[in-house]
Amino acid sequence: MSVSIYDYCITIFEIPMLHSKLIYFLFIFVGISVLFTSNYTANGNISKNSKRPNTTSNNLRQPQVQTLQGKLIYEAIPPIRSVRSYKNEEFFLITNPKDSRSLVLRPSEKVSESLLQSFHNRQVEIQVVYREGIRPSHHEVACPLDSNGQCMPQGEGYQVLSIKAKNLKGVNN
Repeated sequence: MSVSIYDYCITIFEIPMLHSKLIYFLFIFVGISVLFTSNYTANGNISKNSKRPNTTSNNLRQPQVQTLQGKLIYEAIPPIRSVRSYKNEEFFLITNPKDSRSLVLRPSEKVSESLLQSFHNRQVEIQVVYREGIRPSHHEVACPLDSNGQCMPQGEGYQVLSIKAKNLKGVNN
């Protein structure tokens, strides 16, 4: 069986064309994938450039007085350098026992640290106002850095304006 020059040339040129079609398809697939996933960050949250859904946690972060209920938890800050000690987070409110997330509480002029400590592990009703944290300059202080190379914010949380024990029928506080 003899192979003509025509058949030989077709065989040589079909392989690169098939290879180039696969590469072309791969680039198209990667491009479409990037377009569909560019709105999501590494932790699965929607990025700042896209529209944010109206969620409960976003609604809670309004700078207005709100009434919340839940279990107050006090966790003493260990005397070591850590992100938690830098942020000074020691009071938390668990609003849903089935959800592991909690809100960071801050004392105020009206509600002291010692008063918040006295409500540890109790169901409470509190009035709070959300306060954003401040970012010191990493040139001025030693601080943990976020992914953008800036100091993490300090003081973010819910400033407690009033607190009272929530009496639950049949349950000891």
